[in-house]
Amino acid sequence: MKTKQRRSISSESKKPSNDYTFRTIQLATPQVEYFTSRSTTASVEKKLHKLGKHRNELNLQLNKTINYDDQSLRNSMLYQNEDWGKFEFPSWLKGRTDFMKLRKSKHFDYHLQVFSICEQDPFRRSDELIEIVANYLVKLDFFRLMPLKMIKQISSRLQAKSYEEDEIICNKGDKGDSMYIIFDGKVEVLGQKKLVLGPKSLIDRTALEFDYFRNNTLQAVTVTHLLILNRIEYVTILNHNMKAEHSNHEQFIKSHQLFSHFSDERVNKFCSVLQGKFLTINETLYNAGDMIDYLYIVKQGTLARQIVMDLEDQNRWPINQKKWLSQIITRTISFNIEYQIGQLVGYSEIIDNDFDSEKKRKETIYAKTDCFLLYVSKSQFFQVFNQIDIQYFQNYQTQYPPMTQEQLVKDTRQKQSEQKQKLQMVNQAIYSHLRQFSFDYETLKKKEQKFDQVTKNQKKASREFTNRYKLIRGEKKNKIISLDNY
Repeated sequence: MKTKQRRSISSESKKPSNDYTFRTIQLATPQVEYFTSRSTTASVEKKLHKLGKHRNELNLQLNKTINYDDQSLRNSMLYQNEDWGKFEFPSWLKGRTDFMKLRKSKHFDYHLQVFSICEQDPFRRSDELIEIVANYLVKLDFFRLMPLKMIKQISSRLQAKSYEEDEIICNKGDKGDSMYIIFDGKVEVLGQKKLVLGPKSLIDRTALEFDYFRNNTLQAVTVTHLLILNRIEYVTILNHNMKAEHSNHEQFIKSHQLFSHFSDERVNKFCSVLQGKFLTINETLYNAGDMIDYLYIVKQGTLARQIVMDLEDQNRWPINQKKWLSQIITRTISFNIEYQIGQLVGYSEIIDNDFDSEKKRKETIYAKTDCFLLYVSKSQFFQVFNQIDIQYFQNYQTQYPPMTQEQLVKDTRQKQSEQKQKLQMVNQAIYSHLRQFSFDYETLKKKEQKFDQVTKNQKKASREFTNRYKLIRGEKKNKIISLDNY
């Protein structure tokens, strides 16, 4: 490759270079070519060569097939290019107008390359360009859950589109067949007060899984650049990876106590209809009132169901010898029921004998941590398992019943009453111990009042002393000033 070398007109560049050599870096586009040079010593050249060799070894590792459970390899890309953005150019170079113009070019900035790559034809992207996009995606909440192999496949299919200021991105009621990633700029969700989304925000993520219409109108607040992931592309890539992981999922299902009863053929058939779902932290799986349509199995992470209940306490106190007053105090408490790896979520309604298609979900389930779920639709579940199998599931549920909200409230109230009894026992023990030393309750109360009064007197005396001290210091200072003036 031919390179051109240009002599700088800067005064600093005329200084003797001693033992330095100059490397020329060429940044070319179809329209224009940029040239710049930086000085390096022999030791620096050796370090750069060693760093490049190390990165090539990492690239070979990343190209291997990656399992969902291989956490170290899945996160390795986060650290592969962690030195980007830390390099500081010399001040004499940063001050040049041609260099400032060059830095704004998408072919110079590593971050801006992502958008320019997604503007290209997906079938003409090289492995190096796909890896640059994958480095960007792996740092986003939704994509960091995925294996690197799947992230690279998505990187090869991402598309880019730009919108001018105040331009409508999509209207409410439009067909929702893609998810938007805000690469740069701001997007306002019309109809929701002051909801403005910035870079790295994901919009309409559910459009990757369900065919529905847009719920809101989106408008670009400033010049905005979006990365677009089509649902068909995403589902195709996800199904391809689910097939590649079929053996691992089959082994995971067989290890579950509920499915260990069935034959290998039945488990294999069940795993062939399983689908995958990624959830980021605090994202909702389903809400109370939604249709009962899927059965979920936690493969990674933790799901949770929040329970809110009101507990009532009654306070009573005498106002004379024959009359008491009472007051009921209500306390609201909330806590979570967690679903760990291997647990089934939302299946009790499906295997219910009194199942009705009109029934709705009774609780809201959300992701407490980042999760990966295996799930199957209700219709496919009944295609795999017959009526005898459903009876087995029902017997299993009777033997290991899930925690219901009514049972949870009952257990909480019982624990609260037990706690009150323990507190009363402790109070009685304290009073009985005090009586052994000839202290009754009234005497103890008087002693406490006396101690409180002594404490108040000491605090009052301390405040008076502080005030007097400040007055004396002030008078002394004024006398010194008057003597100096005299």
